[in-house]
Amino acid sequence: MTTEQRQSTGSGVGRATFGAVLFIAWGVLSVLWVYDAIYELAKGHPTPAITAVVAILVMLVLAVMEGLEVVMIHDWSRLYPDRSAHDLAAWLSARQMFVASICVAATILAARDVIHIPFTSSTIEGSNSKIFNLVWTTFTILWFMQIVPKVMAAINPDRYLKMTGRATLPVVNVVKAIGVSWPAEKTAAALQRLTGWHAEPALERAPRGADLADAWAALIPEDGRAAQRPPEQ
Repeated sequence: MTTEQRQSTGSGVGRATFGAVLFIAWGVLSVLWVYDAIYELAKGHPTPAITAVVAILVMLVLAVMEGLEVVMIHDWSRLYPDRSAHDLAAWLSARQMFVASICVAATILAARDVIHIPFTSSTIEGSNSKIFNLVWTTFTILWFMQIVPKVMAAINPDRYLKMTGRATLPVVNVVKAIGVSWPAEKTAAALQRLTGWHAEPALERAPRGADLADAWAALIPEDGRAAQRPPEQ
């Protein structure tokens, strides 16, 4: 085994170990988060349980929207052959409203000022509860509402669209039609004019690489369609 291979193996082991530790820590925080909602509900305070359920529901909406981004970028010309790249950009801009609003809403809904620890009288509060909220919400959204749906959509865009498109595409189209993203579009155009922000000619002529779906599918090489090895000569 070469030095480079040993370094690669060691890096992979270290990455997996750190990831496993993070996942276990997230699991512990999740148990505390759920326990606190049940504890408060048993004490006659249903608000934490209600906000917890709503937070999960809005996070699931975010997950659907994240996967749709991959599907639309990959299959836009096939799904809508009569529409332009500008239409795709407008659709993606409208989708961003859901990402922004849901991330904020989920953070507010999932936050707890005091978290009760099972089988003890101890609680997590003050600055510690803020750290708890930041860590738990960040990794919950990152892992399960962003990375996972993007990978699933990249591997099988058609199936993902069949499962989610009917309920969500009309909503995004409404947001696009009413011009929610218009201020950002005009701001970007103004900055482009003021700063001369244009693509470099050499980059425009360069061949395109893998698209967003190919890149996300390659995250799990065993199943990702973009990561399949070419047949041996």
